[in-house]
Amino acid sequence: MKKYHYFIKLKQFFQNEDGAYAVIMGILSFFLIGLVALTVDGSGMLLDKARFSQGIEQAGLALMAENNDFRTTNQKHADVLRQTVTKEELEGFSDTFSAQKYKRNQELVSGLVRHYYYPSTYFKDNLKISDKYDYQCNNLQGPNGEQLKSIACEISGKFERPSWLYLGKNNGLSFAETTTINANKIYIQKNLDEIIPIDLMLVADLSGSMNSSVSGTKYGTAKIDILREVVSAIAKELLEQNNTEEGKVISQYNRIGFTSFAFGAQQQNNTAQCYLPYEIKPSITIRNNNYYGGYYNTTMQYSELLSYVGSNQQRYSYATLAQYFDAFVDYDKTIESINSFDGKDLSSLMYFSKNSWCLGSANTRINSTYIWAGKNESADLVSRFNRVPALGATLSSSGLLIGANLLMNTNPDENAQPSKLGANTQRIILVLSDGEDQINNASSSLNITSTLINQGMCEKIKSKLNSLQDKTYLEQPTRIGFVAFGYGPSGTQKAAWEKCVGKYYYVANNKEELLESFRKIIGLVEEVGHSTYKEPTYYSN
Repeated sequence: MKKYHYFIKLKQFFQNEDGAYAVIMGILSFFLIGLVALTVDGSGMLLDKARFSQGIEQAGLALMAENNDFRTTNQKHADVLRQTVTKEELEGFSDTFSAQKYKRNQELVSGLVRHYYYPSTYFKDNLKISDKYDYQCNNLQGPNGEQLKSIACEISGKFERPSWLYLGKNNGLSFAETTTINANKIYIQKNLDEIIPIDLMLVADLSGSMNSSVSGTKYGTAKIDILREVVSAIAKELLEQNNTEEGKVISQYNRIGFTSFAFGAQQQNNTAQCYLPYEIKPSITIRNNNYYGGYYNTTMQYSELLSYVGSNQQRYSYATLAQYFDAFVDYDKTIESINSFDGKDLSSLMYFSKNSWCLGSANTRINSTYIWAGKNESADLVSRFNRVPALGATLSSSGLLIGANLLMNTNPDENAQPSKLGANTQRIILVLSDGEDQINNASSSLNITSTLINQGMCEKIKSKLNSLQDKTYLEQPTRIGFVAFGYGPSGTQKAAWEKCVGKYYYVANNKEELLESFRKIIGLVEEVGHSTYKEPTYYSN
């Protein structure tokens, strides 16, 4: 009976399925936990490598910017001289100062890189960091073996981090206690030999609102006066002054022109007229309401619409006129017409005499568009720009299109050609506006500019101007920048300009911000260097 009883119990045990999955999961849990650990730790290692590589690149830029090995001024600055060098650290150096420079460079690199890969998560109190950095900097070699002023640095590094699932020294199944994270060698280069000539076209909003202060009132310094001061400063920096810091020289072939706009812009050779540089539909159909609550359609010719420009007595509201102007533009043909830009005054454009909508009275005949001021001609440029009155509505694309066409004028000086300089000209269009495109107020906003931008106007302008580049030499792509001065841009027009200019979009609310925006767009802020993965050719004696 006992045997039979045991047999029954054993049979019941095998037939009982309660907890079956717990056994299976218990067996699999070891592998699942291991897989999770490997996944988490593996992704952590990849993230550390990415952070470390990014830190190496930024450290290389910092190393190049401080330039302790090749700087021509203030060589013995405080960060170098405070380095304490031991007898062992002096080995391999000709003098203490050389060792101090090397130690400062190591401090600069390691201190910056460590901020990227957070070593305190690996070593208690950050007291033990097992990392190493190698770098060298030297002058570049020219095509004929000559020593250039330009310099390059190469930098690499590695550090130790806790390894995968370290289980102790005596555990044969354990990974090593640490694993090495390497950063690929990165090259940083700073060009000091190429003197790139700049053609700058300032497309400036001189609508009536520029006579107000940044706050929008008549009190305080007018925006037009701030702009004139900034233009004067930029003109002197580009045309008169040489930037000798670190041996960099501003090209003597720099040129500046300006195109002022309000509701239209003047071309170069007709000082009495404002032009609308758009392809225009011959007529549009408009809807008119009748007395009985219905409506009827009529045809409007563009000449009729132009007759309302500057008139004190309007048949239509400003908001309605804005809609009509938007409807008259043939956007596809306007963008296509950019292909015919040749630097000469555009023909067959709609125009009207300068008036209260656009840059003043035709009787004054003040030249509101001018090219070119060159070397030592900043005073003449500033004098011309300061004479232009601020008066009218706002239509920024009119200035952009006319200014882009004028920028097709290449420098006729034989010595300014790429074949002589070994470099192409950098062409820059700098657009400044103090408000959104409109005739009179926000209810009369114009959509011409934003529509053109969204349909590819800026890309077409850049492509046309880039066709002037000599492909034998390093190309300098056309740059368009936009500065919103004294207002908070929003909506579709803001989005359109951001699409047009990319990173060269700035908002300025005072003289200092405006000057800094101009300098950044033009590229007058000193280059700290740029990274490259192509190994440079170093000069060797």
